[in-house]
Amino acid sequence: MPQSDLSRIPPQWPNRTFSQSLKIGNLDWHFQLSVHKDRKAPTILLIHGTGSSAHSWSEIFEPLAKNYTVIAVDLPGHGFTKGAKKTQLHIDDIAKNLKDLLFALKINVPDVMIGHSAGSNCTLALSLILEKPPQAIIGLNPSFVPPPSLYNYFLGPLINPIATSGLMASFLASSIPYMGMIDKLLDSTNSVLSTKQREPYNLLFKEHSHIYGSMNFMAASNIPELLKNSSRLKTFFTFLVAAQDPWVPQSSLLPIMHQYFPTATVKIEEGGHLFHEVNPKRTLEIIQEALLQVKSLNHPENA
Repeated sequence: MPQSDLSRIPPQWPNRTFSQSLKIGNLDWHFQLSVHKDRKAPTILLIHGTGSSAHSWSEIFEPLAKNYTVIAVDLPGHGFTKGAKKTQLHIDDIAKNLKDLLFALKINVPDVMIGHSAGSNCTLALSLILEKPPQAIIGLNPSFVPPPSLYNYFLGPLINPIATSGLMASFLASSIPYMGMIDKLLDSTNSVLSTKQREPYNLLFKEHSHIYGSMNFMAASNIPELLKNSSRLKTFFTFLVAAQDPWVPQSSLLPIMHQYFPTATVKIEEGGHLFHEVNPKRTLEIIQEALLQVKSLNHPENA
C-alpha cells in the first residue's frame, strides 16, 4: 500500500524520523515504526491513552527499538491519524481498525502490547480479536475504573450529544488554548511535566479532530464488558500502578485487577497518571523485567 503525505506532522514532533503514514479505507494512519535488523526480533506495539498520541512514548520508543521491532500508533480520532468517523471511535471499532493496520504492515500478532490508561483497554480489545493473544500485555495505569471526579470536573460536561459533535469540538479547539484547560488537565494527573513535555499536548488540543476523538472515545467505553471478556485471555500480564494517580486511583484499581487478572504482576510506584512520561527510565526497567519473565517462561532452559 502506498504511503500518504506526512506533511501534517510538525518538523519538531518527537521521534518524527520514525513517522509513517498509511491510508486504509477512510483512515489515514500516523504511526512510528522501527524495524529491527534481526527479522526474528519480537515486536512491541505501544498504544497511548485518551487525549494523547504516539508522542507519549517519546523517551521509551528508541531504547526499546535497540532490541525489538517497535510500533507506536496514533489511535483513530487522536494525533495525526485522520478521517475517523464517530462510529469508529468506540474501543471495539478502534481495535478492528488497528488490526487492519497491523495486517497491512505484516505484523499480524505483536509479541507484546503496552498500553497506557485507556490504551491498556485497547490492548485488551485488540487481543480478543486476533488469531492468538500476544505473549504479554503490559498496562501502565490502566483505565479499568470509571472516569474519576477530576475527569468529570474538567471534561465530564463535554461528554454529551451536543459536545461530542464536530461543531463543539471546533469551538473548543479555538478556545481551549486561551482557557488554560490543557495545563489544568495535565496538572490534574499529578504528573510534573516540563514545558517541553507539555508542548505536544497544547498542539494536539488545537485540532478539533483530536478533541472530537478524545471525547467520543471516552464516551463510548464499556469497561465492565471488556474486563469480563478479557479475563479469559491466556497471556502474561504486568500492570504498573502509580500510587498518586488521581485519574485511576489504586484503591479502586487494585481490587479490579485481583478479580479479573489474579495472576498478573503488579508494580506500585510513586507518581501520577503520566508516570511513563515523567519516569521513562523506571518504566523501561519494569517493561524489561516483564519481557525477561516472558522469555524465561517461553525458554525455561535459558532462564
